[in-house]
Amino acid sequence: MRLTVNGKEMQLDREMSIVEFLRSRGITEAMAVVEHNLKMTRREEWPYITLKENDRVEVVQIMAGG
Repeated sequence: MRLTVNGKEMQLDREMSIVEFLRSRGITEAMAVVEHNLKMTRREEWPYITLKENDRVEVVQIMAGG
């Protein structure tokens, strides 16, 4: 399955939820913001949104620092 993540094409073996995708990439859910097909998503929706062929996803990770 092909999708675009942060402007780059990516292949996935199967459809998965946003939560599953973030976990598979080692991204901490509490430290991320996700846009799916040009729509901002709420964290509580992530388990129910399934990524499919040709979807566009933007993931921004919040980084702590000083």
